[in-house]
Amino acid sequence: MKNVISKSFEIKDYAIDNSLINGFWMILVDRETLTTEILYSPLEGDSFDAARTKRMISEITGKCDHFSSLLPENISCAVTFKELDGLTYVAGSGNFNVDAGEMDEIRVIYRLHVEYHI
Repeated sequence: MKNVISKSFEIKDYAIDNSLINGFWMILVDRETLTTEILYSPLEGDSFDAARTKRMISEITGKCDHFSSLLPENISCAVTFKELDGLTYVAGSGNFNVDAGEMDEIRVIYRLHVEYHI
């Protein structure tokens, strides 16, 4: 039975082209859950326009899928979008279509959680 998170990701793993990471907090909630809060800001301009917001959401959910592919199958990855009323994407769940407009920043929480398999 595997019950620990043995793979960690560095800040560079969360980077997305044409955006800045203006906040990065990792919290080991308990021995089964690791959260990483990221604050993405636009590289140019004051905000993400609607098209850039849509691209960022797609890139963020893609990162969650990628992280999940690198982890043992008993560790799940989900990402919560704080500015979108806590809307959550679970890795591997398919298309994630969100109608979001212009955003000054995008704050997300990546959550890695160990699921016990006996």
